[in-house]
Amino acid sequence: MFKGIDFYSDTVTKPTPGMRKAISEAEVGDEQKGEDPTTRRLEERVAEMLGHTGAMFFPSATMANELALRLLCERGDEVIAAEMAHVFGAEVGGPAVIANVMCRPIYNDTGVFSGQDIRNLYRFSTGPHYPRTRLVVVENTSNMAGGIAWQRAELNDVLSTAKELGLKTHLDGARLMNAAAATGLKPNEIAAPFDTATLCLSKGLGCPTGAVLVFDKAHVESVRRLKQMMGGAMRQSGILAAAGLYALDHHVERLSEDHKNAGRLAEGLATIPGITVEKKFNPTNMVFFHWNGKISSDEWHTRVQKQNIRFSFAGKDRLRAVLHLDISKEDVEKTIKILKDI
Repeated sequence: MFKGIDFYSDTVTKPTPGMRKAISEAEVGDEQKGEDPTTRRLEERVAEMLGHTGAMFFPSATMANELALRLLCERGDEVIAAEMAHVFGAEVGGPAVIANVMCRPIYNDTGVFSGQDIRNLYRFSTGPHYPRTRLVVVENTSNMAGGIAWQRAELNDVLSTAKELGLKTHLDGARLMNAAAATGLKPNEIAAPFDTATLCLSKGLGCPTGAVLVFDKAHVESVRRLKQMMGGAMRQSGILAAAGLYALDHHVERLSEDHKNAGRLAEGLATIPGITVEKKFNPTNMVFFHWNGKISSDEWHTRVQKQNIRFSFAGKDRLRAVLHLDISKEDVEKTIKILKDI
């Protein structure tokens, strides 16, 4: 286990003492039968917060995303999303294996696309030879593009186009609360217009695991059945749901601190020879940068790790730093100093 200043991801956070206390005191029951009271409270709260009538707790956002694709599509349908979207690149081919759908990627370097991009890929041709364009997936924030938060006008453009074309919509809100903090939009303003939306609890919110999928309550039995089929049904899941409730009470308002720390880290990295920082619009808690020094990026990162600092690779010579609740302002300043010395 790595011990140091860990920028690898916001998934590396450890439960705070307060969260551990909430976990230990959670009231529990059989979630598979809908009898876990803490899980039900979390589901009801997230449904209301995101402007939907139904919600269900899942072990992971990946499972929730893939279930949403399965729920909204029929086999052979096409799904439109950014080429770098998590559902396309980081869910082990789940759209093909679980939902049996085809992927129609939008290629750009931001992960944010337009209504016109959707029209360009939409199959207007009909007949027995053609697959049917069925679903649009938006990832907010756009992770591999740099943690970019979608603006209201961008969301409205995509949603109105999808409605015009009769398409379903899913929001991969892995870092939805970061997007809300960065744009000033309320979570329900972002999530309510989508047919389904996922909120991940184990990233910026600092929970050990878990995610919530929201949807129209008319689909609750279908969602429950698919969850059971995918092995997602749990028993006394209140010990996990309690962490989610605690995070919503204590870890949302502080997200802006991560964004400020990310901005400071980007400034500091930009002053170090051999490092080129990607400049992004609407950034949140991520900094992407390129190593172009005299030694290889692998060797450079090995030296960095020996100083108890860790990043993650997002391509050849491209690295990612993710800010989270376990990294303080002081940690950022220490990191900048150590990297300058290296």
